[in-house]
Amino acid sequence: MNTTIFDTRHYQYPQNFIEIKPKIQRLEQAIKKLEANLIDADAEVLSQRLSNDLGLRVDYAHELNPNQLLAATTIDGKVLVIAGAGSGKTKTLTYRTSYLIENRVPPSQILLLTFTRKAANEIKNRAKNLLASSLSNSSSTHSILSDSHLSSSPLSNNHLPDNQSLNDITSGTFHSFCNRLLRQYSGLLGINSRFTILDTGDAEDAIDLINKEKKYPTQTNIQAFPRKKTLQNIISTSRNRRIYIRDLIENNYPDIAVHIPIIEQLAMDFHEYKRANHLYDFDDIISQVVRYLKTNDKFRQLIQQTYRYIMVDEYQDTNIPQKQLIDLICKPESVSLMVVGDDNQSIYAFRGANYENILLFGETYPQAKLIKLEQNYRSTPAVLDYINALSEQITLGYQKQLYSGARLNGHKPIFCRLSDETKEAKYIADKIIELKPDYDYNDFAILCRTSFQSNYVQLEFMERHIPFIVVGGIKFIERRHIKDVLAFVKILYNPNDTISWHRILTLFKGVGAVTATKLTQAINADNHSFEPLLAAPFAKKSEQLKPLYTVLSKASQAESVKQIIEDILEFYIPILKIIEDNWRERSEDFRVLKNLAQEHTSLDSFLENLALDPPNDSVAALGKSESTDNSSDNDKVTISTIHSAKGLEWPIVFVNSLVDGLTPHYRSLSDFEELEEERKLFYVACSRAKSSLYLTAPDYFASYSGYFDKPSRFIAELPVDKVAVETVTKPIVESDEPLWW
Repeated sequence: MNTTIFDTRHYQYPQNFIEIKPKIQRLEQAIKKLEANLIDADAEVLSQRLSNDLGLRVDYAHELNPNQLLAATTIDGKVLVIAGAGSGKTKTLTYRTSYLIENRVPPSQILLLTFTRKAANEIKNRAKNLLASSLSNSSSTHSILSDSHLSSSPLSNNHLPDNQSLNDITSGTFHSFCNRLLRQYSGLLGINSRFTILDTGDAEDAIDLINKEKKYPTQTNIQAFPRKKTLQNIISTSRNRRIYIRDLIENNYPDIAVHIPIIEQLAMDFHEYKRANHLYDFDDIISQVVRYLKTNDKFRQLIQQTYRYIMVDEYQDTNIPQKQLIDLICKPESVSLMVVGDDNQSIYAFRGANYENILLFGETYPQAKLIKLEQNYRSTPAVLDYINALSEQITLGYQKQLYSGARLNGHKPIFCRLSDETKEAKYIADKIIELKPDYDYNDFAILCRTSFQSNYVQLEFMERHIPFIVVGGIKFIERRHIKDVLAFVKILYNPNDTISWHRILTLFKGVGAVTATKLTQAINADNHSFEPLLAAPFAKKSEQLKPLYTVLSKASQAESVKQIIEDILEFYIPILKIIEDNWRERSEDFRVLKNLAQEHTSLDSFLENLALDPPNDSVAALGKSESTDNSSDNDKVTISTIHSAKGLEWPIVFVNSLVDGLTPHYRSLSDFEELEEERKLFYVACSRAKSSLYLTAPDYFASYSGYFDKPSRFIAELPVDKVAVETVTKPIVESDEPLWW
């Protein structure tokens, strides 16, 4: 008898499963091999590592569960730690950092790579506080210890690094680390250290500029030439996935295949343009370091000798260049490597992440060990039971069974199907109002596969006066007025930055793309002097070129980054008033720039910080809540895409639009790997819930893409006893019998 909620015979299997079967078999073999190297938390081994004779200051055994303790104290060789959702991986990395220090590892030999600077700083700062606290707590004990005991300890009080020396730990994102290497070793590598970093929008503008200047013979009468955003995505994806542009376009963009030769040429011209003008996009920063590690023996040896203990967070999100970077640094057997991740949460293929990296870890490092963190500190047992059932449906991955230490089992996830999207939104609003007496608004989250799926929910919340925030939208660094101001700063730092010159010059009435190109060429030909701005052929084009010359000259002599920003804003705000009706609202964001400028003593650190770790949201977008002491202003329901919710948690989570064709997305249904990622995306959404999980779906969804009326296969394929089914007119149903809808 069918024990699932719906008849799963109506769901088709991906068409390409047979052709990728050899890859699947290879991955399965690699997983099986590493599973054989699983190490358990042997009590005797852990006791030896934590022996009192070692004089460890931190009580690791008291603070960590056995497997966390095993991971924190395994500091030799290559190790993969599979950290299930909510299993405390950040805590484990924190205590491992502390354990390394207590075992006399010099902080300068430790490298911690993460995907956000915030995560890296959190781990390092918590380790510093942990050691400082333990040192303080042990001061009285220290006074009665014998000198012989102190001399045998890994770190006595006299040897424990102070907070300042702990700053020698290198931590940050892959991009910030590689940016540091390129600048620090620029002389050895033969490159100009004063390069500008192009964000994604800048790279798009550069590609567009090259396209217009080169005037490629595109066959627009057959098929329109792709826009700059598509071109940048194609070029970037090709590099990160190591796929030829031709193959990528033929497989993913067949409609523009006629333009393949031109796009290939454009990609080469884009690369040469960046090198000629000392520009690096995000892809260059890592790929260039990888290239130099391969070709420059002295550079490679220096890096390998410097970093002896490497930790990598969220390893499942790495792309091919990032994996190559790690492998090249960690090639010597003596280098310690621990990577931490969860293969069930690899959901960033659209950014170039390669899920194979974590599955092939045992193939890359045949002697590697495997540790699993499976105790979940987030969700109730009932929610975990559902999450584990989802995990079993993922075809490829390491075996894992999350368990909870919670005493209360909680209630099963609830699935409710409504007649349409309006009724679905009303159901969600009703539930929040019903539960509100026991929760704050910020205890609720609505997670969507794509942002448009929250439209009806937002309308319902506005009508019912339910406060909410929407995560996403235009990022601070991508807002037009911020990019304009930063263009001035980039020119002062790197006069070769033709993209920034074009952005500034075309702000002025009378200066078009052609004049901007000629003026930029004149400036570069005049040894990057600002004098051509005053030359008669150009000055007559716009009366603002002379004031531009004045402000650039003045800002170049400013004594602080903050003063540079203020000089530029004095010139730019009158322009903003002309080009934007909401200039007052936009100008609020300039306070953020000024505050950031105060934190930096040089333009290069200021620009690097903004490019590689920008603020998440603009002040204007967040409203006025930060200017008031009323904490209720921040009590809002979170509406977010699932991708943006990764790493976060809420007591009560709603996942909506669970119709096959929306979740999973219809474009993934014929591709095995894409469908697997969609399933993992749903797993990530459900594992954000701490106590309650609500799953909702309209009876149908219709758009130009098609008519979808089946519930998501991710709901349908699970056993019926894993979820409770609710209707708007009937009570919750818990049954061992299948429900046929």
